[in-house]
Amino acid sequence: MRYANEEIIGTLKTAREAKGLSQRDLSAMIGVPQSHISKIESGGSDLKLSSLVELARALDLELALVPRKFMPAIDGIIRSAAGYSIDARQSANAINRARAAITKLVRLYPGTPGLESLEQTVRELANFKLGTTEAKAIRNVADRLVGVQDEAGATSEIGRALEELRALRNRIAHTVTDRPHPAYSLDEEDDDA
Repeated sequence: MRYANEEIIGTLKTAREAKGLSQRDLSAMIGVPQSHISKIESGGSDLKLSSLVELARALDLELALVPRKFMPAIDGIIRSAAGYSIDARQSANAINRARAAITKLVRLYPGTPGLESLEQTVRELANFKLGTTEAKAIRNVADRLVGVQDEAGATSEIGRALEELRALRNRIAHTVTDRPHPAYSLDEEDDDA
């Protein structure tokens, strides 16, 4: 394996682990066997460009061809962004775990009522800044979804998960932490100047 490939494969594996995804979770997200992910991460499979793009996007990474002279600046940005908070990591892990669980349920029990709404709710939650408590709640729901054993259990658990995650989403969306301040005001006093 060449050095460039090792670096790319290492980045993919690190991103997967940072998101708290197992190889099986990632394989469910992109629809390939877990063994394929294992071969890619071990360098035993030649990675096609289309597979690389799909893996990267599933891991919230983007591929870009960048002029070499800009690499020091880009490396600096990446290093500074790598220090994001534990809350952000926990949130990303919980959201990704929920996405993987839903993907598995879609594959096993297609057409189950509530699955599309559940997917949508998780997508919406991914747009919020979540704290440790919210991330833990999402993770608990995801763990229950992973434990579903049959279609009847799937229907019941999907309904329960949807109810809990919608309530969480609504609570977060309707919580105003700070009142917004206008960028400027048109007070009469300003006209006297």
